[in-house]
Amino acid sequence: MGYTITEIEDAIIATLKASDMGAYCKKIDSYQIEAGDLEEQIRIFSLYLPCALIVFSEGSFEHPPMRQEETVRFQVLVCAQNLRGFGDPRRGSVGTYQMLDDLRTALTGQRCGLVDIDMFTPVRVAAEINTKFFSAYSMEFETKVRFTKFW
Repeated sequence: MGYTITEIEDAIIATLKASDMGAYCKKIDSYQIEAGDLEEQIRIFSLYLPCALIVFSEGSFEHPPMRQEETVRFQVLVCAQNLRGFGDPRRGSVGTYQMLDDLRTALTGQRCGLVDIDMFTPVRVAAEINTKFFSAYSMEFETKVRFTKFW
């Protein structure tokens, strides 16, 4: 069967909106990262903090007999107000570390309602940007999609 990138991305968004993240994120959506200054791009979303932005990272193909298998990776960028330096007031607020924990819990081992894919597994976490006002980290997830060959 197989799924398109858009279908998988939409399933990730729906899963995150139904998770704990849906209760506190002002925006959970797909996003195309433009070339250039990541800090400036995140500033555009400052009205939507905290937010989670989903981006297709890459795909690679294998060709076992009579089908194709694509390993796909999606990156989820979590952004929140930088709470460092605020001491105890930060303890009740949701920051990027909590968002990373909630994200890992929400997607690890899930198929996001899609039948013919492998369960999502986290691959890596990276600090993207830390400013005085906000921070952003990315977590990359991987799954495998199978397509029947018709040639």
